[in-house]
This record gives sequence, structure tokens and C-alpha cells, in this order.
Amino acid sequence: MRVAMAQIAPVLAHRERNLALHLEQIEAARRQGADLVVFPELSLTGYFVRDMVPDVAIRAASPAIGRLMEAAGPTALVVGFVEESAQHRFYNSALLAEEGRIVHVHRKVYLPTYGLFDEQRYFAAGERIEAFDTARFGRVGLLICEDFWHFRRPRSCRRKRWIC
Repeated sequence: MRVAMAQIAPVLAHRERNLALHLEQIEAARRQGADLVVFPELSLTGYFVRDMVPDVAIRAASPAIGRLMEAAGPTALVVGFVEESAQHRFYNSALLAEEGRIVHVHRKVYLPTYGLFDEQRYFAAGERIEAFDTARFGRVGLLICEDFWHFRRPRSCRRKRWIC
């Protein structure tokens, strides 16, 4: 499996410019034969969006995400974005898409509130960490930043916030 890590510097709160940057990176990764392109946390908006969260939030089924999936073609994709839920809550989310469809959306569970981080002020916390099936890579999980700091192998996968 060839994974392209798209280490980009998004323009803060400028979704259109960031979308164009994503499209460029996807095209470059596909030319190099990547099976999966992984973008950073909140790659469509930049990280410190703070009070701009409602202005930059999108739904997972938005046209912008659709454009990325179309550009990716057969290449799988992980993208970070500010997600607005049907209940109008905002999440720091990442999605995995393959074969032109969204396979899974992960909402960041552990929101940091130390130092310069104040995510709980702007985002709702996701409710769980779960594994899911993909067509090409088997059963996988998707975590965002601080979620990894709390990652430990549970004795039982049905324990607090874990679904395996």
C-alpha cells in the first residue's frame, strides 16, 4: 500500500483556497500511484479557527467533500474538516472516503484544553472511537491528534468509548 502524507499549510478559514490545495495534492499523489492520501487535522480550514467555526463548518455530504472524492477517483482519502451535524453542533472531524463514498466520519473525542488549546470552547466532543471496514484496507480506525494520546488497547473492545 502506498500512502501519501499531504503535509500542507492551510490558509486559516479560507475553504476555497484550501480546497484548491487539496485538489493539487490529490492529483500529485495519484500521479505517484498512491492508494491513500492523508491530510492533516482540520486541513480544509486550518487549525485555530476559534470563533469562525460556524462560518467554516460544512456537512460531510457537502459539495466540497464531493469534489475531493471525485478528484480522488480510485484513491482513498482522509480529510480533516469542521463538521456541522444535523443538530447544528460543530465537531473537529476527519473522514475516510474510498471509491467515491464516505466510509466513516470520526469526530474527535478528546478535545485539548491546555496551553494554547481551547477546543472544548468551540467544538462538541465525539462520542466514541470505533473500527470500521473498508473495501481496500480491511478493518481500520481513524483518530485525530489528542485521541492518540488516550489510545490504549482496551481489555474489552466494548468498554468506554470503544467499538471494535
